[in-house]
Order: sequence, then structure tokens, then C-alpha cells
Amino acid sequence: MIVYFTGTGNSRFVAQKIADITGDALYDSGRAIRGKEEGLFEEENKIVFVCPVYMSAPAMPFVDFLKKSKFKAGTKAYFFMTYGAGIGASDRFCMKLCEEKGLTYMGVTGVVMPNNYLLYFKVKNADENKKTVREAIPKIFEAAELIKNDEKFAEVKSSTSSYLIAKASIPIYGKFMITAKGYHATDKCIGCSKCVSVCPLGNITMDGPNPSWGSECTHCTACINLCPQEAIEFRNKTLGKPRYHGPSKMI
Repeated sequence: MIVYFTGTGNSRFVAQKIADITGDALYDSGRAIRGKEEGLFEEENKIVFVCPVYMSAPAMPFVDFLKKSKFKAGTKAYFFMTYGAGIGASDRFCMKLCEEKGLTYMGVTGVVMPNNYLLYFKVKNADENKKTVREAIPKIFEAAELIKNDEKFAEVKSSTSSYLIAKASIPIYGKFMITAKGYHATDKCIGCSKCVSVCPLGNITMDGPNPSWGSECTHCTACINLCPQEAIEFRNKTLGKPRYHGPSKMI
């Protein structure tokens, strides 16, 4: 089984490409997270976890979901990360998760995918993103073959200091920077509710014809990037910036 967490679609794209090689079923963790459900994976002998790197670590909503989920002891666990800059200290977070849940750690790997975090960073244009996605595919297929053959990923070992810095920084960044306050729909909004359906945390509802954001947000940017009318902004930080409509548009 392949269990993934995605916002704009990078991790779903990777999960599907791996499934094309391994033949494994896909499981969208967002559906369970939105429903406040735990994952039941007690029949699985091998699971591939696919998610983005946030702040040098696996996306925390995904990690929290896995901590609440049930697994068979000894289940082989592969971790594939999508990121814009690097894998950070993800290996240590993944190893710790395996220790807590009794999983057999089979390694972590990852690949650069288009950056979607336009709130605070520059987003590349469509041609640059297409190049990034196409260059990622061979790495994804390489990892998929290892998974299919029950082989471990090549060792990735981050420093203890990078792990400690990430562990200390994530709660602080989450408290002061990761907020839905400032998201708003402009007069281009047509009330289609696409933002509601793509939010992996179920944090958006329709308040009449317009979307309304709750307090649970992870800055995945799905709502702002996948809006078909490009009608969602975050304060004044996203004005005029190109949107990333996901990797399926890149090939």
C-alpha cells in the first residue's frame, strides 16, 4: 500500500508513479484526516509513505495521523519525500516514527518537485516546473524498483544538530507563521468550492457564496494554487505571483 499526504498534488503524483511500478493500492490520508479518523493498516506487510518536507521534516499533519494509526508489528516502511530544497532531517523523524509504531525502517529518499509555497517564496514559471517534474520521474522509478524488490533505500543520515534545530523550530514556526488568517477570496471567486475539496485538513467551508478558513492550516497552499479562477490571496504576499496548478499539468 502507498499512503500519501498532498496539497497541490506533488506527493500524489509521486505515489501514483510508484504504484504504476509496484502495483500497490493508493490511500489518500487527507480523507481520513478530514474525517478525524485513524488509519487502519494492520493487514499490510509493506507500506510506502509519501509526503512533502515542511521545515526539514515530514509534514506534521501526516506524522500526527500516522502516530494515531494502527499497523502490524514489523511492517516494512519506506518513506519518499517531495521537497523544493532538500530532505532536511526527515530521516530522523521517520526513524523515530518507526520506533514508536514498531515498523521496520527501510529508508528514506526523495526528489525535488516544483515549489508551491508562494506565500513567502518565489514560484517558478510553468516551463521551469515542467523541467523539474520531468527530471524527477527517473528518480521516482528508481525508488519504485527498490520497493518492488523489497530492497532498502540508500542510507540517508542527517546530523543530530539539524534534527534538534528542526524539532525546536517546527512548533515555533507553526505557532507564529502557519496561520489561515490572511487568506481571502477576491471578487474573482465564483463560489465553486474547489478550495473546500482540495484542503487536506478540511479547514475550509463555504460561508454563503464565499470560502471561509478555520484555525487548522498547514500552509500546503492547495486552496490558493488550485483555485481555477486564481481568486484566493494570502494578505498581499501572493499578489501577482504565478500559481502552481500541480504536476499533472506539467507532462
